Amino acid sequence: MAVVDYGQPLVEIDVPEPRLRPGTAVIEVLTCGVCFSDVKTSRGQMPFSSTLKLPHIPGHEICGRVLETDPPGLFEPGQLVLAYHYWPCGRCRRCTAGDEVLCYDLQGWLGFTHPGGFQERLVVPVERLLRLPPGIDPVSAAPMTCALGTAYRATVTRGGVRAGTTVAVVGLGGVGIHALQVAAAAGAMSVGLDVTEASLELARGLGLDAVDARAFRRDESAFASIAEEGFDTVVVTAGSPAAYRQAGELVRRGGRIVAVGYALETAFELETPRLVLDEIQVLGSRFATRGELQQAIELVQAGLVKPVVGAVRQLEDVNEAFADLTDGRVAGRTVLRVAHDA
Repeated sequence: MAVVDYGQPLVEIDVPEPRLRPGTAVIEVLTCGVCFSDVKTSRGQMPFSSTLKLPHIPGHEICGRVLETDPPGLFEPGQLVLAYHYWPCGRCRRCTAGDEVLCYDLQGWLGFTHPGGFQERLVVPVERLLRLPPGIDPVSAAPMTCALGTAYRATVTRGGVRAGTTVAVVGLGGVGIHALQVAAAAGAMSVGLDVTEASLELARGLGLDAVDARAFRRDESAFASIAEEGFDTVVVTAGSPAAYRQAGELVRRGGRIVAVGYALETAFELETPRLVLDEIQVLGSRFATRGELQQAIELVQAGLVKPVVGAVRQLEDVNEAFADLTDGRVAGRTVLRVAHDA
């Protein structure tokens, strides 16, 4: 399912069979999560949209089955894997410093600037594949790549969340609902904020604290009293100006704001006296490294975090999935079954 025009729905196209190359694997795509970045990519709302060659196949939350490798034996045929969708060059200054997510010369960016998982088969470098632990099904696995990996880095690595800290997660969409779980698993006193009742109820159903963002200051919970001083860490997974304004209101002196959600038209403003005199840190957070993604997967394997899938659709129904996501009709991730037996 491909983007042929930024103003039109995705359409089904035929593409050539992928060709195996040395050091790569052919995988059968079983499932692919639907992230709002896929919607923005498909509508020409990304920084690279003006130079992206169409038709383009989106999809970056990919769970697949290995069919073959070159040379043979790098993975057993049939092994279930997650595709790490950044393919860094390994040579630039950021790569050699260990910041592969900030590579200056990405060789591949699945679903974004390069063809992604809304198709039946892909060729992926073997070092970009992570084994899926036993007991995790392909539908649950798809959000573990971007939704969970992004949440883990933003919360643990960039946010410094640990036992005893206080955390607010602004926005409980696909990334936010996982960030709130990661914060709770780390032992932090954490609360999620959203304006959608379905998302709030989903969080509460997982045993998490969640409050309507519009009523937070009037809420009678302990979190309202924490907000008087401010939270140690505020993770913003929504891309709206309102979400970022609220983050500036909620962070304590010496605290940090971790920015995850973004949109081309959204700017973050924080008064310079607050920034300087309160020594607030503002950190961006992109996608996880492979090591961070592996740690996030282990949280799922240990039962500390649950991948949240709100809807499952067939690949050909991707436009309906986009509409549900845009209109706020789905809580958690939507996952597409690319292989009908997934």
